[in-house]
Parts: sequence; structure tokens; C-alpha cells
Amino acid sequence: SPFAMLHSVWQLIPAFRGYAQQDAQEFLCELLDKVQHELESTGTHTTTRDPQKRLIKQVLSVVNTIFHGQLLSQVTCLACSYRSNIVEPFWDLSLEFPERYHSNNRESAAQASCHLTEMLAKFTETEALEGNIYACDQCNSAKRRTSSKPVTLTEAQKQLMVYKLPQVLRLHLKRFRWSGRNHREKIGVHVSFDQLLNMEPYCCRESPPKSVPCSAPSSSSSVGLPRSKHFLYELSAVVMHHGKGFGSGHYTAYCYNTEGGFWVHCNDSKLNVCSVEEVCRAQAYILFYTRRVTQDKDRP
Repeated sequence: SPFAMLHSVWQLIPAFRGYAQQDAQEFLCELLDKVQHELESTGTHTTTRDPQKRLIKQVLSVVNTIFHGQLLSQVTCLACSYRSNIVEPFWDLSLEFPERYHSNNRESAAQASCHLTEMLAKFTETEALEGNIYACDQCNSAKRRTSSKPVTLTEAQKQLMVYKLPQVLRLHLKRFRWSGRNHREKIGVHVSFDQLLNMEPYCCRESPPKSVPCSAPSSSSSVGLPRSKHFLYELSAVVMHHGKGFGSGHYTAYCYNTEGGFWVHCNDSKLNVCSVEEVCRAQAYILFYTRRVTQDKDRP
């Protein structure tokens, strides 16, 4: 029951004890981490003859199977065009608002409108590293064999791309920004989002010359096209924050009922059927997209 789950959370995550306002994104991260950790701890204590071992093994992979994806972090040396790649795991993508939405004029910023695809494009855009701060392996490899001179630092640029898409894509919109030492204010910009999301523009499409998957050296053949041919995702849930500040307000959610084919607004113990138009008007804080099972099937 929700009551039992609440008390379990209080027991396992002390920071969330009590009835003070907490952040939904931080809660989800902590909750999934605790679930995964507890499942792994249970799995390590099972014996070979335990009849539940197979079931536990399947359950162990639930969190990773659903939410686990991979990002390709690519740094390009501007002196020799050599690309260094690292593949890192992710369980959600935290998306920043473009700079024009960080206006000091709160009224004009709140009246502006932003699209989710613009935030995804910002997440995957190329970023210039300021100054000569990058120690390129290619530029320094020959020097290491012939000279004892200090490492050469060059200019470089960095880009993040999705390498492997998860089954359920969780998108966190970074609505709260620091304003002063101990205060986080809310960015009240409406973010437009579609029921159907195509993630192909934000995925790695070419085979990099060299890769370092999961922070370990590897050959160039190990990182190529994304390990998922399915780029289309359907909106399945929207979490909203009602209020103006980080430490106050209220959270509600819209959830899609796949069996009935309708949307439900969840507000504590109150559940109300609603239209998709109402969902799309929501000021989203966290978006959940589920990979489309049949690529040519449209949601009613």
C-alpha cells in the first residue's frame, strides 16, 4: 500500500523522513538505487539450490532492464582531429533550459515557450572546452617515446550522444536553479512535448575511430551505431511540480493506462480520467517515454 511504501522509504532513506517538501527527481534516483542495491544484496545470499534463485536473478535486472541506457562522451582534439570516446551508463537524462530562458526578468521568461526537442538538442550539442586544457593522446603519443618534455595541451570540443537507448526513457527538466547561496528558484517556462518522440537525432550514428566503453580501454570496433534500432518513444507519464519554490508546493502526475487507452491525473489519493490535451498543457518536471513496441502502430 502507499502507506507501507512511505514508511519503507522513511526507513531506508533517512533524508526523506517526515512530511517536508522533497524533490521528485532526487526521490526517484534514491528509490531506484535502493531497490537495485537491495535486490543485489538479496541475490548474493542465495545458494545454488535455492528454488528462488532464478526468479531473483530475473528481478535483479529489473531496474537496469527498464531504465539503463548508455551515453557516448566524445572529445575531439582541434589540433589533430583525434577523437577520444567514453561510454557511460545513465538511468535518466537531465536537460537544461537554453540560455534565453534563464532571464532575470521572470515575467518575460515565464511567458516564453520551449520545446522538448530544443532541450534535447542542447544536451547533445558540441561544447567548446575553454583554452588549451586537453591532453590529447594522439598529439602526445610520439613525444612520450622521444622526449621527456611536459605534456602538450591543446584546444578541444566535447559532445554527448546517446549510444544505447533504454526501454523507458526518463527526462528530467532542470526547472530549479541556484539563486544565491541557499536558495533555488523555479524556471516557470512551459515546455511543449509530443506524445511521440523520435530519439534518432540525438543518438550516435557513426563509428568513432577509438572508444573507451564503460571507462575502460577498448578497440574502435566496440562503439558503433546505437545498440537499438527503435528510436520511437510514446509518452507514458508526466510528473508536475505545482508551486514557485524548490522547498514548497505539491507534486501530481499524469499516467497513461495502456489497457484502457486513457490518461489519468493522480493527485494523492484522487484519480481522475483526463484528456490528452490536458496532459500536453501540463508544466512538466519529469517525463517518462516508453519505447514503442510496434513501430507502425498509432496510439488511439
